[in-house]
Amino acid sequence: MAVRNLTEFSWDEQEDVKAVLASRGLDLREFEITDNDDDPADGRKGAIRKISVTRLTNGKTAIYDTDHFATWLTDFADALEAGEFED
Repeated sequence: MAVRNLTEFSWDEQEDVKAVLASRGLDLREFEITDNDDDPADGRKGAIRKISVTRLTNGKTAIYDTDHFATWLTDFADALEAGEFED
């Protein structure tokens, strides 16, 4: 399992993350966002991708499971709206 930093995500996904944060007055530098980029050993498609988001100022972390058809950004935006990354 290889861990990738947000800078290794697709450019459009990076832009979507920035837009979600900016819409809430937050800065990308406040967060560490990684994924596992895990492909199944048997070569099957549709692996579950796990996104880890940590707010650096307080250490609050959330893990989002997603496949290639579900967006984790909606869940992340909802968590921000609910204050789950606040102190």
